[in-house]
Amino acid sequence: MYSTGSSPSQPTRDFLDFSPAPPSNKHNLPAVSKTILGKDGTQWQSIADPMPKRLLKAIRRGFGKPKPRINPRSPAESMKLFISQQMVDVIVEETNREGDLRYLEKYKKLLKTKPDTVQQFWKPMSEIELWGYLGLVITAGVEKSWNVPVRELFLDWRSDPIFSATFSVNRFEEIRRYMRFDNRATRDDRPEEGKLAPIKRIFDLFLSNAHRCYEPTYNLTLDEQLLGFYGRVGFGQFMPSKPAKQGMKIFWICDSSNSYALVGKIYSGKDGGNVCRDLAGKVTKELGSVFYNMGRTLTMDNYFTSLSTTEFLVERNLGVIGTIRSSKTFLPLNFVKHDKRPLHSSEFAFRPNMMLVSYVAKEKRVVNLITTVNNTTAVVEDNNNKPEAVIRYNKTKGGVDLMDQKVTSYTSTRVTRRWPMAMFYNIVDIAALNAEIVYHLSNPEVNAKLKDKRRHFLKNLGTELTRPQMASRLINNTRLPKKVIQSIGKFRIEVPQQPVVEPLIMSAQAKLETRTRCYKCSNDRKTSNLCQVCHVAVCKEHSRLICEFCIDKATF
Repeated sequence: MYSTGSSPSQPTRDFLDFSPAPPSNKHNLPAVSKTILGKDGTQWQSIADPMPKRLLKAIRRGFGKPKPRINPRSPAESMKLFISQQMVDVIVEETNREGDLRYLEKYKKLLKTKPDTVQQFWKPMSEIELWGYLGLVITAGVEKSWNVPVRELFLDWRSDPIFSATFSVNRFEEIRRYMRFDNRATRDDRPEEGKLAPIKRIFDLFLSNAHRCYEPTYNLTLDEQLLGFYGRVGFGQFMPSKPAKQGMKIFWICDSSNSYALVGKIYSGKDGGNVCRDLAGKVTKELGSVFYNMGRTLTMDNYFTSLSTTEFLVERNLGVIGTIRSSKTFLPLNFVKHDKRPLHSSEFAFRPNMMLVSYVAKEKRVVNLITTVNNTTAVVEDNNNKPEAVIRYNKTKGGVDLMDQKVTSYTSTRVTRRWPMAMFYNIVDIAALNAEIVYHLSNPEVNAKLKDKRRHFLKNLGTELTRPQMASRLINNTRLPKKVIQSIGKFRIEVPQQPVVEPLIMSAQAKLETRTRCYKCSNDRKTSNLCQVCHVAVCKEHSRLICEFCIDKATF
């Protein structure tokens, strides 16, 4: 299966065995390493030195499971590991602050034209309402209704009853309109947060929760996500190669086996108006610092890979495997000029603890790759003679792309012109993805035979998050419309039982055939109505109307 370029009879080796391959020497001559120079004079060797045993042993570490004491028993419990209580408290506090401020501004504006205007107050959003809101946007994402108008979701009889059962349409729109994640009055006191101040605190709390809940495997992927957004934002990006084309760029490190998001960084553009030099190297070192001396391997594309970054990471026991642009000056000349090389052929060059691979994948197209996790020249004969390093890169490069694909398939994003809100929806989507991974790893027997586990998980998650809000709405509002009560009943939430009392008013309004004087009036006012209790004549001024709903519960 595996062979070197010079000896096709090499013995079969395990894919994860990255020890040096035995040298091929048909004539038993001593192997002599030749020096290969890059365009900038960087020296490479034609034969590899043995890799340090310490690095090889460390690379084999990896778990791929939730950390101890992380054992959620329900989708909602798993979700609350990532959207923590501290995050909820911040959102509730800042949303209520914004709601109070907006209602006060609205009252002052109306007071100028209508002096007799009665002031209205913002109804504070509770923690239960926030979870109910998140449950609804997650449910809309599962049903592919992220762009359906809100009033159609709530008022159309053909829509899912979970929407009308959880909120009134006006309350849902109020929460969406006034939701905030920081105090805008204190942004000047937080200059270190810069342009990201509206969302920075929530984003950092989420990253802390993500790192706390999961122990990744040994293969990690570094890449960028483009969050689609077409509104006004001071650090927007245009990337035609991405599906969204335009939006906000976020760098992520994900577990390459299941796309669990581990650590991320929002790109906020120029820092203080200055162009950032070697942005890719700085991002790689900043995000990779979480995994120093942990024996992980970082797979990345040619935007992040450079010789200096690779040397920096390998000194900190973080393996690297990544593609390289042909314009890099440290590449040897024969790695760049590949016109005369045969199809599916490979070239190798070595430095201490790293190896260069140049593979002709197609005619007039070469793939250059650097790796610090193996130094063997073995190739797989039944797979277009691909080197081991190329196969490993192909298997581990898609962690972030898979994460982006999953969150886009069932996104909770609603149409918005505020970039912090769009970023928060993305946080909710990634939190739901991480929650699903942790939940299924903790409960492998749940939905074991289902094909689309993710969809069922999100469906159940949306229902679990909205049920407390349904129950609260049913208890606190005794005059809900009949259709709303029926919608709530579909989720097995029953109407609370009222104490049984014998009503004293059960018959229709008693009337006199001849109008007579009201017993309370001092003038000669006549009436034909009788009091239902004492049966005396009483006019409308000294009586009160009562509806049919309350008449059954009336006690005197």
